[in-house]
Amino acid sequence: MSDGAVTAAAAAQRSADDIDALTTRAGVVRAAHSLVWVKGPDATTFLDGLISQSVAGTEPGEVRRSLLLSPQGKMRALLWVLGGESDQVGLVTQKATESTVVEDLTRFRFRVDAAIEIDERPVVTVAGPGAADALLAGDIPRPGAGWLPTASGLAATIPFPNAAPARYVLVGDAAAAISSSAPAVGASAYESLRIAAGEPVGNVDFDDTTISHELGPVDEAVDFNKGCYLGQELVARIDSRGRVTRTLRAIVVPGSVPLAGATLTTPDREVGVVSSAAPSLAGDATIGLALVHHEVADGAAVTATIEATALAAEVRSLPLHPF
Repeated sequence: MSDGAVTAAAAAQRSADDIDALTTRAGVVRAAHSLVWVKGPDATTFLDGLISQSVAGTEPGEVRRSLLLSPQGKMRALLWVLGGESDQVGLVTQKATESTVVEDLTRFRFRVDAAIEIDERPVVTVAGPGAADALLAGDIPRPGAGWLPTASGLAATIPFPNAAPARYVLVGDAAAAISSSAPAVGASAYESLRIAAGEPVGNVDFDDTTISHELGPVDEAVDFNKGCYLGQELVARIDSRGRVTRTLRAIVVPGSVPLAGATLTTPDREVGVVSSAAPSLAGDATIGLALVHHEVADGAAVTATIEATALAAEVRSLPLHPF
């Protein structure tokens, strides 16, 4: 066996081991999330005018999913609001949208007493059905459905959509403690879990041309009873109209193949583009996420074309894996 074949085989085995950890126990991945703080007397009122969730209505220790939108109501970032004191609010976001969050908040910080800071302490994400036990093994208190401070950090529950396995974001001393009690897994294996769960990543699966409702239900991320916030008009209009032309779906292709960037077509037209892809959790296919035209039914056969190679693909609903 050549050195290249040995290396490929070793990489494939490592990926399989990582996926096994994430689906049967727990795994630790780095650089998946970031924590941004908004601090100052105006922190709560400032954020309430910008994000879709009610910050003032979030209790200390509570975690609420939220959206950061453009003035036109298009997607900028997914957020998880860490409820706390009125003069300090934590925002967990995907690492891919860290700069987007900081830049957008800074852009709209007019005449308010609030500072925007990236938490520079170590941040890790722990996911899997045994993630809660992994926290205890690292002597970290379980945060329940919310978040808890630790000696010099914090542990927060950051749920996947669609009833996927438990997921926690750990900061500071908590991040250091967990690294010895659950195996580190590669980014590719975590991508497999994320895609199967149906969670899009900002600047990859969505951008500022994407409508929030295209990514799935927004009820948990939007407080429809709060006052005005950035982009509210489009969210309210789409919610009342009840339909978008594209929806986030899973794409499945047999075997291990390049899939990200593939154009999806039916015999009649183009119906979407695969935005991210990874090995299937079952190990026998490649899976991806795509915003697909709503008229394409779940289970429909489409052609995925990338670099002049046409692949037989299937459109499926999310979540993809029976968690």
